[in-house]
Amino acid sequence: MERFSKVTLNIWNLSLDMVMHHMVTALQPMPFSNSLCKKPTANLDELRQRANKYMQLEELREYRSQVRVKASGEKGKNNEKDCLS
Repeated sequence: MERFSKVTLNIWNLSLDMVMHHMVTALQPMPFSNSLCKKPTANLDELRQRANKYMQLEELREYRSQVRVKASGEKGKNNEKDCLS
């Protein structure tokens, strides 16, 4: 998103329609791109805000996934200790 923002700043008189078209076609079909197709943004600031929200959601999902894996690994270690006792 940061790289995309830098490129858009260098293009004079860039239309939002053009930005949205290239953004949607460049993204993989995921919740963010689906959201842009369903409800286009009114301006570039709104586009950046929505992108940041989706990035925060992805980071939260990844963190929760890591916590679950770590917790399940610790349970496995505790079960092994119980069996050895």
